[in-house]
Amino acid sequence: MSETLAYRRLVAAILARAARDAQADDPDLAAPARRWLARSGAAWAEMLDIPPERVAAWVSDLEPLPYHQLALFE
Repeated sequence: MSETLAYRRLVAAILARAARDAQADDPDLAAPARRWLARSGAAWAEMLDIPPERVAAWVSDLEPLPYHQLALFE
């Protein structure tokens, strides 16, 4: 396996895990995953030729959480 393919697979696995976490019923898990996907995660998706705007739009289309945790640091 080429090194580039290995990195792409790793990025894909991280994004897939974050997407699952973002859809979790537990706001303590889902809220940070959604924040990460909307910002840094969207930039990581660009490494897989996925437009960051598409990831951010997907996150914003998720069903709202019962509450959102406040970000400690921006």
